[in-house]
Amino acid sequence: MSDSARISRISWIDTARGLGLLAVFVGHLNVPMASAWLYTFHMPLFFLLSGLLYPGCEKYTFTQFAWKRFKGIIIPYFTLGSVIALFYCCLYAYYHEPVSTYLEMAKAFLIQEHYWTVWFLTALYFSQILYYCIDKWFHRWDYAVTIVSLVVCVFGLMRYRLGWGALPWNLDIALIAQFFFHLGYRFMHNDRIREFFISPGGNLKRLGIVIACLMINLIAAKACIITSGQSLDMSIGMYGNEVFTFISAMAGILMVFTVAPVVHSRFISYLGQNTMILFSWHSRIVIVFCGLVYAHFNMFQSHDVETELLRATLTLLVILVVLIPVNECVKRLPCHKAFGV
Repeated sequence: MSDSARISRISWIDTARGLGLLAVFVGHLNVPMASAWLYTFHMPLFFLLSGLLYPGCEKYTFTQFAWKRFKGIIIPYFTLGSVIALFYCCLYAYYHEPVSTYLEMAKAFLIQEHYWTVWFLTALYFSQILYYCIDKWFHRWDYAVTIVSLVVCVFGLMRYRLGWGALPWNLDIALIAQFFFHLGYRFMHNDRIREFFISPGGNLKRLGIVIACLMINLIAAKACIITSGQSLDMSIGMYGNEVFTFISAMAGILMVFTVAPVVHSRFISYLGQNTMILFSWHSRIVIVFCGLVYAHFNMFQSHDVETELLRATLTLLVILVVLIPVNECVKRLPCHKAFGV
């Protein structure tokens, strides 16, 4: 692959990741209708995006790969999570919470079962480690990796059907997420499929693909709710009707992939290149703090659509105005890699 092609590829991935980050923000801001829709695909999107640049099992040994990802994901998990914990310690001290509250928080953070927004980091790490093992053991046989990865995903989904619940460090989510990681890897190495969505050959055709993906996403999401009474929320282990959930998620992801090359901007690309701090701190620090301020000044306390939209818009602006400068300051620290930046 030429240098120019690689730059183009990285630029497109950054844009898709930036769009995904905005989707996470809006999803957590409880925007009427939009948040529920974005939950149908925004977390599978991130797992799949992480698979796009997977180097394959032959470039690194298991130890090299595990350590490289540990430094890039798990060390930031503890660093970013510790800042969230410090924020909550301040809140607990202000509200005179008992010592048991601090201990429960520490235990939940260390065990990590769907806890805080940083749940994603442990799930991402173990999904990559698990997929590396599958790839290492089965890559010599055609389609074996796909079959085994799918079987592991189905097993992960069956665990919830059987009521087995969460596993420490979100290993339960990793069982399912590794299949989205696999699909990302396969997408990047299938020229025909990749070019169909990334470079469809005309704006009219691109618009048609986007509309088709959106319609499939919405219809499958509605069918998921009708048949199961649930929608997708990986952070709490809710998958609804697994078939419709998967169709809806993939349609939403492919819609983002098709849109990404034509909505590229420096701002969206910046978000895509700087997801770690913004993803980890926006919900459990900025949104929580804004909620306390709004309650103190009796702002946005009604639940009509106009108020909810105004609250979400203002909070989104606060997230960006606060965390982008923080991100830039952290970049200048000697220990910036510990924050994943």
